Amino acid sequence: MSPRRVTPGARARRALLIDVIVAALLAAIALSLAAGLGVVAFFALPLLLIGLLWIGAERLTIRLRRRRHRTSRSTA
Repeated sequence: MSPRRVTPGARARRALLIDVIVAALLAAIALSLAAGLGVVAFFALPLLLIGLLWIGAERLTIRLRRRRHRTSRSTA
């Protein structure tokens, strides 16, 4: 039997899969070594997302108010 040729796409997918597995293992090792940081990150990430959503909602309401204020002034 002759060896099969591996296409560049298949080679890239295998490399990506290996990179993802290695990254997951490194992350698991880092979290197990620094369990306290993992607990902090577990609670900090959702709070960060909530804070960013809150800031985004406030900016959106400010923009909408400015737009309404401009349109009401131009029609009056």
